[in-house]
Amino acid sequence: MMPGEAQRRVGVLGPACDPFGQVLEDQPARAHDLFLPLISPSPDAAERSIPLDEILVLSQNEALAHLPALLQSATPVTLILRRNTLQQDHTQTEAALRMLATALKASPADHIQLCALTPEAAQYCETVTGLPVSAAPALRPVQRPETSLPLDRGQPQATFFLDTHQIRDVRRIKIDALSWGRLRRLARLHATDPNDQDLVDLCAYVSTYGPAVPALPRARRMLAVVPNGVGLGHITRMMALARALQSERETEVVFWCFSRAAEILQAAGYPIVLRQTAAHLRAHPPDWRDFETQEFALLLQTFKPDIVAYDGAMIDPFVFAALRMPGCGTCAFLWVRRGMLSPDADPLFMENEQFCDLILEPGDLAVAVDQGPTRLHQAHTRGFCQTYETQPVSLAVTLPAYSPREARKRMGLRRGIYCLISLGGAFGDWDALETALVAEAKRQKITLIWAQSPLAPPPRSQNALIRRLFPLSRYLPGIDGVVTAAGYNSFHELMLTYDKPVLFAPTNHIRMDDQVARASFAATQNWADVLQADTPEDITPKIRAFMQAVKSGTRFPQRPKQALEAAALNKRIDQMLQPYMGHASQEPET
Repeated sequence: MMPGEAQRRVGVLGPACDPFGQVLEDQPARAHDLFLPLISPSPDAAERSIPLDEILVLSQNEALAHLPALLQSATPVTLILRRNTLQQDHTQTEAALRMLATALKASPADHIQLCALTPEAAQYCETVTGLPVSAAPALRPVQRPETSLPLDRGQPQATFFLDTHQIRDVRRIKIDALSWGRLRRLARLHATDPNDQDLVDLCAYVSTYGPAVPALPRARRMLAVVPNGVGLGHITRMMALARALQSERETEVVFWCFSRAAEILQAAGYPIVLRQTAAHLRAHPPDWRDFETQEFALLLQTFKPDIVAYDGAMIDPFVFAALRMPGCGTCAFLWVRRGMLSPDADPLFMENEQFCDLILEPGDLAVAVDQGPTRLHQAHTRGFCQTYETQPVSLAVTLPAYSPREARKRMGLRRGIYCLISLGGAFGDWDALETALVAEAKRQKITLIWAQSPLAPPPRSQNALIRRLFPLSRYLPGIDGVVTAAGYNSFHELMLTYDKPVLFAPTNHIRMDDQVARASFAATQNWADVLQADTPEDITPKIRAFMQAVKSGTRFPQRPKQALEAAALNKRIDQMLQPYMGHASQEPET
């Protein structure tokens, strides 16, 4: 059973992104309610298999579309009456309200309660309908934000000023990018068009502020989303961040995991929710995304995280869709986004910054040669997002290594000289590379160990040693040299924790990070050597020199020694959470 389990089930009839629905959890009496989207209030509807304690209808238009079922409902109904919008003018709004009032008077229904967003709106709706209409319950006060956000539903995006690092920055955001539960904590909202009376009412309703008071002490909660990426980088980075957060303060972490390597998280003791991609299920992507949105929203409401964190360049839209649903909108979003992307990568993905509170960029030892979009481009819609660059994030730095003898015992190795081969799947002529490695190792009397990888084909030699080693850093003392791709995880694991020969064979693919630049930088620093796929004539001589260094036991003490600073990370995370975690007093400011 997850912490904060819901006490009441409330069916919400109306658009999932309706601003009023997005702030329901800020009504004190609804703080623990579970909000379930309804397509129909009929008890025969498929989604009504779960009994409801209340049906909440977000507008008179929704009510008119389902009026017979609402009138016959055995479940209490709260109906929110709204004033006119830009799409429905004053005359149309009054006509809909009078039509609803006529039906309610003809079929009295004591189980239906009428509400409006503000006392002024309630008085207006009461005058039009001739029925009693109460003002919606006040929201829990929040700290008054410094930023002001003008809203106009006739414009697709809003422009505002955000003070960052003593600089007034011009920012843009799509007006429906964030839940209003988040927006009311990040900015003072005001409608720029007085003709949109519904938007005027919404802005007035959410603008309930109070002086800050200390938050109740409790563990932080983080929901970490791990995509099904190439290799183990997503999992190991998120594990390293989780350990860093937990080292300074009690933090509950749950993983929403698409990775095929989820057992690594389970073995480390983390709760996981194992998911399947649309490709794995052979499902229709839009249907899969709708289902994933509903499931993710359910976990958001029951676990109630303070942070939703995502590691990866491409964030699936289901994450943001769920964060805009009722009951899901009062947590911060942390985007863990590494740099060193290919210079040819399309920077369009960076527009997701508008959905985020903080971009955490794991430091890269080769940042000096980063020519990717995260270094050279800026998103057009950045919203309230800020960026924080850390030291390199590597799980290996935090884990104790085995002794050389213990490492070899666990790998089942005898005496001798051993070189580990861990390659990606896109290095020029892979067969030629394998042939050269096998031939030179045999000539130097070095035994090759092939790391099990989902990308690299198995070695052709029938007598090859194949090992599955995780985390690799614990076994490195028993290995005399490594030939590897230059992904973020492998590169930093070796450069930060290993002092024996390393030969990089970088994967070169536009959809991945710029491994060629990263590996080449290491070569210029004399940390390692690199094989370039576009200079095949150099491959054999470089492999020969590398194997000689392995055989002679060459060491590389000049490699850097850096580690993620847990205290600094926690401080920055607390700053991100401040608008969400700081409670306001229950006495609103006047």
